Amino acid sequence: MKNTIKYILIFTFCLLIVSLKAQEYHAEAKLDSNRMLIGDHVKLHLSYSWSINKTMLLPMMHDSSFHGLEIIEYYKPQLDTINNMVIYKQQYTLTSFDSGTYIIHPIPFYDNDSTLLATTQTLKIQVNTLNVDTTLAIKDIKPPFKAPLTFKEIVTYVIMSAVIIALILLIILLILRLKNKISTFSIKKEIPLEPAHRIALRALESLRLKKLWQEGEYKLYYSELTEILRMYMENRWGIQAMEMVSDEIIHALHQQRVAEHLIQKVSYTLHHSDMVKFAKGQPLSDENQLSFDNIVIFVKETKIIEENA
Repeated sequence: MKNTIKYILIFTFCLLIVSLKAQEYHAEAKLDSNRMLIGDHVKLHLSYSWSINKTMLLPMMHDSSFHGLEIIEYYKPQLDTINNMVIYKQQYTLTSFDSGTYIIHPIPFYDNDSTLLATTQTLKIQVNTLNVDTTLAIKDIKPPFKAPLTFKEIVTYVIMSAVIIALILLIILLILRLKNKISTFSIKKEIPLEPAHRIALRALESLRLKKLWQEGEYKLYYSELTEILRMYMENRWGIQAMEMVSDEIIHALHQQRVAEHLIQKVSYTLHHSDMVKFAKGQPLSDENQLSFDNIVIFVKETKIIEENA
């Protein structure tokens, strides 16, 4: 009698421990359906709950976890806390390309010490194929259907065509304008310009009337005077004198075989100009007037003799 009571107490204690553990850890797996066609999809729902005071390892699922089934999509795990219990949920989308019956074996859940805490139940899924009537004749594969054009597609084509046409017209217009500019430029080049000496003498007269050196504006006076000289050389001989220094101007005049006494006059003016610009010199009144007169004489004696019409 005593042994019987002893066994009953031990059995009751074991049931209590199992019950407490079952309440502390609970794992479950569900399928949306246990039947599907080849290539169709079915969702697997995993859930697991454990005490907030305990730690556990979440399962890492992959294709080899399901024999004959493939995982095509993972959903982000969800963790919630309710009444000191942590609830883990996750979904997987499964498919299969072979007909037959497949078993999803229990999925284990372990703690950090690799102790098995709980497992899900075994699931079974039936993958069926389409029924084929072998009595009927074999038919060709149907060609793809032609979808009708929608208003949105038509508007898109119209806009694209308009843009392309506008770009073509713009390119043609630019080409025509460029040709017109080139032809206009050619005509303008053929029109005889005003003689170089007339432009220079008019500019020299304008400089004389300003009376710059008389008012102490030496630097401005010599800058304008030498600029008139350089412009005259460009118009007269095509020499790029605006970019030349004094020595280069003298050398260019020698190449044009200008008379030596005229080159000396230009050299005198350039020397005084450099002295004012770079050494802040202040030439005498006679020197300023002579620098001016030298350029006037140089222009008059090197001008191109105009023929009477």
